Amino acid sequence: MDRAPEAASPSWGYNLRRNLGGSFTARARGFLATEFALLSTNGEEFGRLRLRGTSSAQFESGSHATGFGVSKKRYRMVADGEQVLVAGPKGRSIDVLEISCDGRTYEAGVGLFRNRAIAHGPGGERVARLSGGLMGRRYEALFAAEDGCAFPIAVFLLWHVAANRRRAYRAGNLPR
Repeated sequence: MDRAPEAASPSWGYNLRRNLGGSFTARARGFLATEFALLSTNGEEFGRLRLRGTSSAQFESGSHATGFGVSKKRYRMVADGEQVLVAGPKGRSIDVLEISCDGRTYEAGVGLFRNRAIAHGPGGERVARLSGGLMGRRYEALFAAEDGCAFPIAVFLLWHVAANRRRAYRAGNLPR
């Protein structure tokens, strides 16, 4: 897996992680749920996630933008010109991702039909949890604020689940 630079290096990373206290809510804006407003626990909007299909997205917070993209089954998150994380399927599994961030490897189990994802750190501890409503218009994210990669992983999982959920239903794949 590719080595990513320190996750807290983009200027938005540390402040948001600290200010959010380990959780945020994402609410869809518009009927098609292609844009989400990200809200702190007190309901203040701190950013927006704009989905551009299953292949790219952009997270904006203040004057900073973070891009998401996919090529050859590898997902990348880039902030301020720096690669924050790289993710891809673990082995042949479509519901387990291996995520590399800040030189560490994380593992995330993704349930598109259940609208949720849980990421664990190198020591097995849970670092991020995303759960969404039945219609995929609202998500709750919890993350370990002390882990510099947990917030970027939570935002990445939001993009991954929201973007791929519709595709999974259209394809008619049923969970095993």
